[in-house]
Amino acid sequence: MQRTEPGYAMVDVAVVGGSAWFVGALRSVLAATQRFSLSATTANVLGVLAEIRTGDPCIVIIACGASADDVQMLIRRCRRRNRDVRVVVKFHALRPNLVRDAMQAGAWGCFSTDDSPETVLNMLTSVAEGRTSFPFVDFSLLRDDPFEQLTRREREVLDALSQGWSNTQISSRLGISENTVKYHLKLIYGKLGVANRSTAISHYMQRAIAWNHFAAISVHDT
Repeated sequence: MQRTEPGYAMVDVAVVGGSAWFVGALRSVLAATQRFSLSATTANVLGVLAEIRTGDPCIVIIACGASADDVQMLIRRCRRRNRDVRVVVKFHALRPNLVRDAMQAGAWGCFSTDDSPETVLNMLTSVAEGRTSFPFVDFSLLRDDPFEQLTRREREVLDALSQGWSNTQISSRLGISENTVKYHLKLIYGKLGVANRSTAISHYMQRAIAWNHFAAISVHDT
């Protein structure tokens, strides 16, 4: 195995997704350290895992911009395929619910699109040394968030509403009956304390703006 500094092994880093700019910038940052090697880049998790040598230290960065539920699935798939792989996640914004979900799925760390190369490198170094590395987020915000009371299906219906889908379209695309759509809408309205779809959409959009604002503050203050 290739050695760098005394006592340290070269750590392979693989990237799932990510723009060409991100991959190029990451390659330059890692090359300068002589401790990390960008060994694989692909849009497919299984493609990365196929190139990982079992037993060698390896960090997989999920940077594909997937939904929160898909990110959790990808983390678990990586861990099932190779328990030695240490997964970190690149989020567009460091929302408390996303960081929490990544932790619960078994990620070793996460970072934001706006984080500096130094911040990302420090995070990767901690993970390579066997320590999890997550940014500070205020998890107490989740306690009073009515959107956290929504089930996965209710979140899917609400997201569909925000895109202007009709009940018929939601029924067809989610594979549920229109009566079930109406039932989910009733539960959503009750949990959010609203009376109709337009108000639910308004609350949903305001919440997204609020989380993005909070994430921006967290990124630049920590």
